[in-house]
Formats: sequence, structure tokens, C-alpha cells
Amino acid sequence: MIKIEKSFAIILLAITAVAMQNGQRHKSTLAKESVQIYSMKINKAEMENERYDKEGIEAEYPQIVSGGNEEELSKWNQIIQEDFQKIIAIYSFNPYLDLRQTPTGEIPTILKIKYEIKLNTDELLSITYTADYNSPYSAYPTQLLYTTNINKTKSERLKLPDVVKLNKDFVKEFRTWDYKTVDEGNLELNKAIKDYVNNISDEDLLNGFQTADIIGSGNTWGIYSYLTPDRLVISIGVPNYIGDHVEFERDYKKLGNYLKNDIR
Repeated sequence: MIKIEKSFAIILLAITAVAMQNGQRHKSTLAKESVQIYSMKINKAEMENERYDKEGIEAEYPQIVSGGNEEELSKWNQIIQEDFQKIIAIYSFNPYLDLRQTPTGEIPTILKIKYEIKLNTDELLSITYTADYNSPYSAYPTQLLYTTNINKTKSERLKLPDVVKLNKDFVKEFRTWDYKTVDEGNLELNKAIKDYVNNISDEDLLNGFQTADIIGSGNTWGIYSYLTPDRLVISIGVPNYIGDHVEFERDYKKLGNYLKNDIR
């Protein structure tokens, strides 16, 4: 009787071991499939780098070369190019006349624009531009942030009011967001930034959110937003002595009903 029980126990252990191995292989297969599915959704649209070099300007912007039909690609790229030209137009004056009299006759680069793809899915594309400007007539260089957000499904440019529901409650929610500090050890700078933003009234901040992502004079507070795979980021223009712009971020899951349906 004891031998039979031992034999049964051995058989049961063997069956359990096989089942566990099959389960692990099944989990491994599911994990691989999940990665493959995710990678298919992310970075579907391929990009090419476009350069813009003109007197005193070195700039780059992306061009989408796949991920949609010909009409869609044309619309997406048109949005990108129009935004890029608006950025250039902000700096479009001719400060070079005096510089032409330099011994070498060379025009120095005073504006550099670089971009970064923050989100690229089947439905959404989010691009940031950093414009480093070193005017020969200014004591300090500046670095400003601009963004282009596109709803690829509708081939439309997105602004912050298209992403979240803006009201007084959202302003209060925003004041609890995490601040993307540049230097955690610089307590004085971080305090100056927080004091500056806290001194913006709720009414002014709401007005600033409503005109956010407009590239040009209509953007009253220099506010731009962009999307990442897991969070929304809002950049606010601040004085040069505290960094030119500061970014705040919030996980989508914490935004709840503030998110518009297209983003959900």
C-alpha cells in the first residue's frame, strides 16, 4: 500500500512539473506576443530628418514617410511644416547687417532648433522643439520650447484644450503636478520657479491653458503641452533667470475624467 502511494506521489509530482513548464512557456509566449503587439503600435510611422540651414540658423524637423496613405502623410507633414515655419517666423528679423562687417565676413549661428519625438502611435504623434537663441544684441542666450501634437486618425493638430477639459478644477489639479526639476540640488532655483508659477492667478493660468500650443503672439503665457506614452506634460514660459521654461507632468491614470475621449 505504501509503495502504491509513493508511486502515485511521484506521478503527481511529474504531472505538476510538466504543467508548470507548459505554463511558463505559455506565459513566455504571451509576453513575447505582448511586446510584439506593443511595438507594432508604437513607432509605426517612420521619420526622416529634414534640415533647415540659413544665415545664422541651424534647424531640424521631422518628415513622416510611412504609417499612412499618401493623403494622410501629406496632411501630417503639412501640419509639421507649418508649425516649424511659425517657429522660424518668431525669430525672423535680420540682425546680421552689422555682423557682415566682421573681418571674416562669416555669419555666426545664433539660432539652433532641435526636435524630439515624444510619442508616436497609430493614433497620436507628439513632437517637441527646443530653440536655443543667442542674439548678438542680448546679454544672455535663451532656450524656448515649442510643440506639435497631431491626432493622426483625424489628421488634425491638437492643442491642450483638445486633450483635457479646462476649468477651474483643472487649474487646482495642475497645481499638484510633479515638477520636472533640472537640478534637484539647486533649492534656491527650484523655489524661485515654484514661487513664480504659484504667483500666477488661477484666472490667468486658465486663460494661459486655453491659448496653449499656439505658436506665436496668441500664446499669452508661453504654454506648450506634449504627450508621452504614460503622461501629459505642460511647459510654462518663465523669466530667463530661472530657466526660460519649466515643465510639469502628470500620469494619464491620475487625470481621470479631465482627459478628452480622443486621448482616452
